[in-house]
Amino acid sequence: MSEGAKDQSSGELLATGRLVPDGRDGNTVYARSLRPGEEDTGEGVHLDAGDRLVIRAGGLSFDSDEIDAQSEQGLGGYAPVSNTVWTWYRIVGEQLGYFLLFFSLARRLDSAHALWASTIEELERAREEDGIPRRARVFKALSTAEVTLIALHRGITMIDSLIENYDLEIEVPDSLEGIRDTVREMRHAFEHIDDRAQGRPGRSAQTHPDALSIFDQPEFFPSAILSYKEYSLNFEEDILSALLDSRNLVMAAIDARVYSQDPNDLPNAGFTVTV
Repeated sequence: MSEGAKDQSSGELLATGRLVPDGRDGNTVYARSLRPGEEDTGEGVHLDAGDRLVIRAGGLSFDSDEIDAQSEQGLGGYAPVSNTVWTWYRIVGEQLGYFLLFFSLARRLDSAHALWASTIEELERAREEDGIPRRARVFKALSTAEVTLIALHRGITMIDSLIENYDLEIEVPDSLEGIRDTVREMRHAFEHIDDRAQGRPGRSAQTHPDALSIFDQPEFFPSAILSYKEYSLNFEEDILSALLDSRNLVMAAIDARVYSQDPNDLPNAGFTVTV
């Protein structure tokens, strides 16, 4: 038997999970969630007419992995994480300011992956084309690559803010640290592409000899290599590694916050269903 957790304010289904037998007393049938690490034997909860299904206080629990498993993986193995963060917040409860920053991070990571996937797919299609159709696809891929970096840069900034402002004992992944400067410089160049078009590195009138390099991407189509000035990255590999590691960081942060809370502050109510 499966059971779901619902948002008490709206009645909306939040998450589902397996129920297993937890004893019987007359027509009262007890059930609970599987415990962490417990083997699932496949045994179900059976109810007859007139039985009452009772889940004792503390008998129904959802861990972050169970909630997260409901998000389908996309290209490169990344699965959207916004629903996991939102569902976790609705079930567990959390300081609102922390949740909103955390949720913003999840949304930026998800948008960065969606744009990354679109870029990779367009590059693959471009390799099957020739002439004008190929060129059009490459330009489309380049446009989504630009905003991918803008979204990822924002995500990196929010990761830094979470770690700095909330007592999270987690570290920024090496995959992010390794491309941090490159992503920042490319983000600035793509975000202010009109300045680069005029040879300006910023808003000053002074020209910069490398400013126009943002428009010269000879290795982007054949090898997915983006470059700007002395910076370069493998868009296909470096960005995916950063996204996957950032997603793992989000999941680690969820668990870190839950474990730091007093168990007595977590929702722990049981409930009864009459058949």
